[in-house]
Amino acid sequence: MSSDVAESSAPASAGDEELETKSWYKHYTLIVLGLVYASSFMDRQITAILIDDLKAEFALSDTQLGLLSGLAFALFYATLGIPIARLADRSNRVKIISVSIAIWGFMTVISGAAQNFLQLLLARVGVGVGEAGSSPPSHSIISDYYSPTARSLALSIWSLGAVVGAMIGLIGGGYITENFGWRWAYFVAGAQSLIVVPIVYFTVREPKRGQQEKVAPQTETEKKKDAGEATSTFAIIGELLRNRNYTYATFSHVMAGFFTFGLGAWMPAYFMREFELSPTEVGALVSVMLLFGSVTGMLAGGWLATHLAKRDIAWEAWVPAVALGLAAPAFALALTTNVLVLSAIGMGAAQFLVMAHHGPGLALVQSAVPANRRAMAAALMYFCSNMLGLGLGPLIIGFISDLGLAGSIGGNLRVGLSIAILPLAVGALGYWRLGYRWRARPST
Repeated sequence: MSSDVAESSAPASAGDEELETKSWYKHYTLIVLGLVYASSFMDRQITAILIDDLKAEFALSDTQLGLLSGLAFALFYATLGIPIARLADRSNRVKIISVSIAIWGFMTVISGAAQNFLQLLLARVGVGVGEAGSSPPSHSIISDYYSPTARSLALSIWSLGAVVGAMIGLIGGGYITENFGWRWAYFVAGAQSLIVVPIVYFTVREPKRGQQEKVAPQTETEKKKDAGEATSTFAIIGELLRNRNYTYATFSHVMAGFFTFGLGAWMPAYFMREFELSPTEVGALVSVMLLFGSVTGMLAGGWLATHLAKRDIAWEAWVPAVALGLAAPAFALALTTNVLVLSAIGMGAAQFLVMAHHGPGLALVQSAVPANRRAMAAALMYFCSNMLGLGLGPLIIGFISDLGLAGSIGGNLRVGLSIAILPLAVGALGYWRLGYRWRARPST
């Protein structure tokens, strides 16, 4: 099947087409989309620093908090991502992203006005609905601006937005919570998202789909099929699931996601409970770990995969495999020590290694499918990752913590967090196997 797809939006003007060919403009687009990702993660991650305040305000259990920070968001974020991505593979992706930002920004503001657990739960669901329309179209746009060999590094740089957003959410959220209350943390986070909307809508151009690959023009039959009824979505999902390279990449990413989302939701609470730190202290500590762990990890993983792949294309998958394999013992060290510095170093090392897999992992998903399937490929990956990782990760960790197996509040959470080690090892094996398949696949 061809990699092109008919656009429902109006043709780009000559000025727009000239702008799209400028080298600096693709980098500008990457930065703006990274800013969008940062905005989404700020609104998403800020709940982590507010967990104990919400627990006290509404008398919540850890299981309820896990539901609030995980499944409630992930259920709609992951599910709605698929039909939105189907639309993005046929129409204007920039407009879809702009509307999505406006929705999640508004619902984050609404989160700060919640008067009970149910209202807050529904508001976080609304944030998930908005964020469902952001990442898959962003992946698709970036893949149309950057060549296959440059995608690992480009998507690694884009992924830095998650780190920046999480850092601002943790530092800013911790400071605002201590000085003005948790409601104002939500108000400010939502307001900053709304500022991003006009930047995206008025300055980002919709690129030609599939322009980085050599593809034949799409036939009229294929165009009609892509413009068909919603039932064709299931056929596309079936097509993706039959793509073994895609399923290996998605499965491995899901395994890593269980660790990433579970740790992201509970790490601040773990440091506050185990080492009796304040929200401001935890915000600063976790932000330093994110800065030196996640930022350097993402850049190192993208750079390493790009350069090692010149010798053997299998390294595009083996770099994530090695990174996840080494992250497991680093995280185990962090959970088995009662020394704050050693625990922070272990978690920082685990963050570095897990984030090193992220950009190459996303690039594998995009390069494994045709251009007119990229938003759907990303959405299906996010569906699996968020339902199992974001949806169940924080919830299962919170449930195990509530069992009271260790007899202390900090120790109970340590037991819950320890289950995230196994998915890291399984994900490493998945990427290692994919490396051999990646080497044997036909070149793009």
